[in-house]
Amino acid sequence: MKKYNKYIALVFMSLALFFVSCNEDILDKQPLTEISETDVWTDPALVQAFVNARYNQVGHGWTEGWQSSNVDETALTWSRGCEPINQGYVNPSDLGRMNGGWWGWDNRSWATVWKNISNCNIFFERIASVPFTDESLRTRLIGEVRFIRALMYHDLVARWGAMPLITKSYTLDDVAEIIKTKRATYKECIDFIVSQLDSAVIELPASYSGTEKGRATSVAALALKSRDLLYAASDLMNVDVKDETVGYKTPDPKRWENAANAAQACIDAALKAGYALYDKYGDDVKNKYIQLFLECGNSEVLFDREGTSSADSENLSYLDQSNGPNGYGQWGGNCPISEFVDAFEMADGTKFDWTNPSHKANPYVNRDPRLHAIVLCDGDPWMTRNVEAYIDADANGNELTTGGRDSKYGTDSWNTSLTGYYPRKFLDETYSPNSWNFKNPKNWIWLRLGEQYLNLAEALYMSGDEDGARKALNVIRDRARMPKVTDTGSALLDRIRNERRVELCFEEHRYFDVRRWKLGDKYLNKTVTGVSILRKPDGTKNYNPGRVVEQRKFIDKMYWLPILKSEIDKNPNLTQNPGY
Repeated sequence: MKKYNKYIALVFMSLALFFVSCNEDILDKQPLTEISETDVWTDPALVQAFVNARYNQVGHGWTEGWQSSNVDETALTWSRGCEPINQGYVNPSDLGRMNGGWWGWDNRSWATVWKNISNCNIFFERIASVPFTDESLRTRLIGEVRFIRALMYHDLVARWGAMPLITKSYTLDDVAEIIKTKRATYKECIDFIVSQLDSAVIELPASYSGTEKGRATSVAALALKSRDLLYAASDLMNVDVKDETVGYKTPDPKRWENAANAAQACIDAALKAGYALYDKYGDDVKNKYIQLFLECGNSEVLFDREGTSSADSENLSYLDQSNGPNGYGQWGGNCPISEFVDAFEMADGTKFDWTNPSHKANPYVNRDPRLHAIVLCDGDPWMTRNVEAYIDADANGNELTTGGRDSKYGTDSWNTSLTGYYPRKFLDETYSPNSWNFKNPKNWIWLRLGEQYLNLAEALYMSGDEDGARKALNVIRDRARMPKVTDTGSALLDRIRNERRVELCFEEHRYFDVRRWKLGDKYLNKTVTGVSILRKPDGTKNYNPGRVVEQRKFIDKMYWLPILKSEIDKNPNLTQNPGY
């Protein structure tokens, strides 16, 4: 039996973990440790279980340190794993949390993603001989695995640039061939991903019902294609590119047109199939945006990582425990920084400005209503009381050594937010702190319809269609009950980019957006700050911005991650990214 069969056997120990629709009788075939290659590829039920395991190896973003803490959205209170990126010393031997979760979860490390690609390749080599009685099921499974492999390649290419395009499985007999493997060009990788997704669109249904929900669909394939083409059209991959592994040496304006067409095709297909922007709760925007990320499989979700259970035995209640306010015994982990909070507009669509006396006096009043669904600010209701992030002061405004329950003078002071803010997005208010009791499912949303409108807005703007860009942008703002944008020129582009920052926050877009726009120096090479809140004896509060959290450093080479030294040591043909 070939070496990879050991992994297959281990996979089947968690066959039923992803989809409850799996046939339970497959576990009665024979002892799991004795499942052979022949068993798998002659039994359609085992093949379906093999495909289910591929979904289990699709990662999510809820590691201890969110990716948002490696960009200008949040700061991890205990920093662990974020330093190599934030302090500018990322190197081939230390990628920090950008190659794994650093603590708690794997988070799509290089090895994990490649392992999933390898198993996808095994599937493609054997699926034709499986004795299916329903050929449509074979076709659908091919589409599902094709989508997953494309998603895995997307995850690698977005971080490291071009990868070797490997579409066959290897054994120990193939070592000589393996060490000759070279990186493809960036163009070849994008062309491959797009072609695979185009095939998946034909092979997959547009939606599922019942227990089949959560599987890859043709609409999900269109959504991933939209994102890949948006990235491929961006400045980082087109402006002054010297190495074909990280972009195109020849710019082509049609790439923006292709991206716009892809986004529009996805939106059209999604609406036709019954998907829709999540717009429950009417004008109660706060509740709307809270539930968008807690109501699993809602109308906006195009593809998500099912989080009810996992092959890695992940306990997703850790998400709530590690990020809620310290006054509840939670750990205040990935806390929003002021630069991010200040990006939320006033309710009338004007910019928030600390130099405006009325803004400074009540900084969290009359703001974009999404703010309070995403960030817990001082005074916001949470669980059984309001957040207390303030420090007490005397009548003259001098800081005392007491404060609110969610301040450094509250419970578990070592877990106090560094910024004066706590995250609200993704967190479940019904979680009982310190219980580790997983009550409700949590699904990591990889692709949702809201992103597609913003992809369309940006691509249309870059293609010269400002009217179309505004129209697409205002679909999202209408849902948030924010005034329509009427800007033109560079001001419109700024609004589009800020809308992505707000609407898609913490969903692992900002890291790639800032880089593909080539704006790392502007947003990431700076001091990040929080807010200090002083409460006087009469109950009035003074809000003081500029509380230094961390001086971050960005160097141009960090637009791409370095290829791991351990991988280059194994195969010197894997050329290193520029600057490392």
